[in-house]
Amino acid sequence: MGKDKYQLANRTVDALIKLPIVHVDRKSFLKSQFKGSKELSGILKDGPQAYYSADELREMADKLIKENVSKATTGSIAAGLPSNPLFMMGTGTFDVMQYFSLALRMAQQMAYLFGEDELFTEGTHLNEAERMRLFGLLGAMLGVSGAASLIYVGSQKMAGPIGTKIAGKAAVETLRHPMLKKIGIMVGHRISHQTLGQTITKSVPLVGGVTSGVITYTTFKPMGARLADLLADNLRLQQANLSTN
Repeated sequence: MGKDKYQLANRTVDALIKLPIVHVDRKSFLKSQFKGSKELSGILKDGPQAYYSADELREMADKLIKENVSKATTGSIAAGLPSNPLFMMGTGTFDVMQYFSLALRMAQQMAYLFGEDELFTEGTHLNEAERMRLFGLLGAMLGVSGAASLIYVGSQKMAGPIGTKIAGKAAVETLRHPMLKKIGIMVGHRISHQTLGQTITKSVPLVGGVTSGVITYTTFKPMGARLADLLADNLRLQQANLSTN
């Protein structure tokens, strides 16, 4: 059963990252978020964390969460999904695909806001380091125990310039993190249609199942806040360490 869930998580993520509507281009995103800033060129090069505190970025994250909640409830992103998602994924219904496409978009935005570099290249296969990062972000959003450890391992130098964050042997070591498969299995469990339906109906009692467009404030806001809090806590730690060195 665990192997099946892990495969489900991999198939779903592999299918979703191939969709242009899911991919968030880091530079375009940061340009839109920091439009007019005198530090824009530096932000694009080194990341927002080089110019803003963790608390400042956490406040900005709230605005991002609200924007994603609005898109989720109006289904504006869903219009860009393929008309036959079952063929693309082979993992579930349109609602599941829509839900996790929105989750992946928000996860990328949060990661870039707090200083991560490009998570993956549009239209290519994920390498294992990229898969680890996405599983960590998704797992953190969904409240999967242990997901924070994957994010921390991949972000130990997040407070510094982007080029120094993950390189060489450090990147290889992250692939050996013992939580990777466990978190992948839990993410796959959450992706399953039955579990997703139960999660939504617990949060929105009047909804009898997952229906198109019913991804509401009640579910998406806590997911975004959970990830933003974790990324902010990690960044506070890194910035504190830098200030004492």
